Amino acid sequence: MFACTALWLSRAIKSLVALSMLSILVIVCVQVFCRFVLGDALSWPEEAARFLMIWGLMVGGAFAFLNGEHTGIQILSSRLKGRMAIANSVLIHGLILVFLGCLIYGGWQEMSILMRFKTGALGISKAVPYGAIPISAVLYGLFAIVLIVRRIRIERAQ
Repeated sequence: MFACTALWLSRAIKSLVALSMLSILVIVCVQVFCRFVLGDALSWPEEAARFLMIWGLMVGGAFAFLNGEHTGIQILSSRLKGRMAIANSVLIHGLILVFLGCLIYGGWQEMSILMRFKTGALGISKAVPYGAIPISAVLYGLFAIVLIVRRIRIERAQ
């Protein structure tokens, strides 16, 4: 059940990141056209592209984490087998979960403070771009749990 949810989430994230990148491309092209062809730059495209990039990177990072595409030092963990490998994985991902808990708490606090302030060009709440922090941290946390469970199942199957 949990693995199915993670699979669905990873597919949704992939689609959202692709849509985000496509939107950034369109927005930047519109801005270039308006600035250099029409001679009148729009005020909102830079801010919109920046916020889309923040969301795409933060949420896309969770997808990369699930697929083991983040950099890591594997000297010790690649040599461990059996229960030691499971303990190492649980320890590493447990520490990641503690850090993510702090990130969720701090991100939520920051969003709460910035909720009433508006951005300069788009006029949306400043909590919108900062929302990428706690939301992506929740995704990272879910995926860390999936990775722990996956590691335990792999070791038990061998």
